[in-house]
Amino acid sequence: MTQRVRTQALKLVFALSPATEKSTEIKHEFSTIKFQPRTGSIDSFEALSMLVGTMKALAIDTTFIEKERPVSVETLLKRVRRAGRWGHVETLELDFQYGVAANFDHCLVLVREKVPGIAHEWEFWAKPFIGLDGFIQGWVADVDYDYWQNATDPIQYKAAGRDFSHLSMKQNGSPPPLDQMEIDTSHDPGRWELRDGYVEAVASLMWLSELFWRRVGQVHKARLLSTTGVNVRDYMDGVIEVKASEHCFNSVETKDAQDRLRASLYG
Repeated sequence: MTQRVRTQALKLVFALSPATEKSTEIKHEFSTIKFQPRTGSIDSFEALSMLVGTMKALAIDTTFIEKERPVSVETLLKRVRRAGRWGHVETLELDFQYGVAANFDHCLVLVREKVPGIAHEWEFWAKPFIGLDGFIQGWVADVDYDYWQNATDPIQYKAAGRDFSHLSMKQNGSPPPLDQMEIDTSHDPGRWELRDGYVEAVASLMWLSELFWRRVGQVHKARLLSTTGVNVRDYMDGVIEVKASEHCFNSVETKDAQDRLRASLYG
């Protein structure tokens, strides 16, 4: 097991499959609304099967937990295959999530450690996914840092007993009575934001495909290659690996490096 004292997470982003002509209609008194379901280029069952395969290869316990009861991986896979979907599953050591952001034209696969280092090296998890059609980007994040850099609800701070009086606030933009003040994370170096076709995020270790560059603009690739302090290498089939630090970003002490990387990729 890799010796880490902080938990980390792997995030992988994929394109959606083309919209089909099949649609669902909801009729109202004066109109009819049509919905077209969107699916990921990697479907939920395939994603879970690949994650389980990596667990087995790394000799990680594949017993899942539901409502504090153990569930065998075979039972879980059968259920997911039958239902055709899953959103969140977990073991005592790992969390997994799969979600489709249809309005932003991508889907996300997440692996999060509960025990520091239990996932071993993240490349073991990322590499099988990176080789698939539709892969856009992937990165490794520090779990605690990622959470607080993107926490906007004061209730999150109150529940954790954390002081937020020094943080900038803004209106959440919702109409009454849903309007309220929220924490402004728009300048946090570790923030991530959903964009059309990708996620704006930075990390010390990232994998970026040609599909990513087509969505953010090729000019940013040229800018990245000329950024000091960032190591870039060809990884596989048009995917590059970006390493901005030997250690996972986990504090604002590395703000300059994070801001510099963000400016290269998205600025």
